[in-house]
Amino acid sequence: MLQHSGFVGIAFASVVVASGCASGSTTSQPSQEAQLARAVAAPDRAGPPQPLSPAAREILKSRMASHARDMSDLVSAIMILDYDRITGRGEAIAADVNLSRPVSHDATELNSALPERLFARQDELRTGARALATAAQARDPDRVAAAYGRLSEGCVRCHSDYRPAAP
Repeated sequence: MLQHSGFVGIAFASVVVASGCASGSTTSQPSQEAQLARAVAAPDRAGPPQPLSPAAREILKSRMASHARDMSDLVSAIMILDYDRITGRGEAIAADVNLSRPVSHDATELNSALPERLFARQDELRTGARALATAAQARDPDRVAAAYGRLSEGCVRCHSDYRPAAP
């Protein structure tokens, strides 16, 4: 009997979640067509990706591996609307985006190997991650979706700026 009531509880919870997803209001959301058009639009980049020096790639290598793990965990939290995890991941990503702009163009300053545009993209990432954390703190799924969309657009733009095209 205990197993049966556990099954009934799970089934009930599934129905509640499914009905909540199906009955959500879409009046405050952009149309799906507008979201799709924005998602497939070409990035705001002029020309092919900029090459990064071997020194710059080395600087970014471990940073990007860590960033990929953070983003993967963030997507997982967003898919189930775990607001506390979304907030935590957003704040952690914002805090981890901390490559310092070089003070001079002295060759001994390691970050001088990185282009200025990368620092601008880093600023966008920090701003986007903070906006996502704020949306999650408000427990507003529409704001979370919009903030995550802007954040991921920034990631794609940065990758299109610097990653060579796949063969």
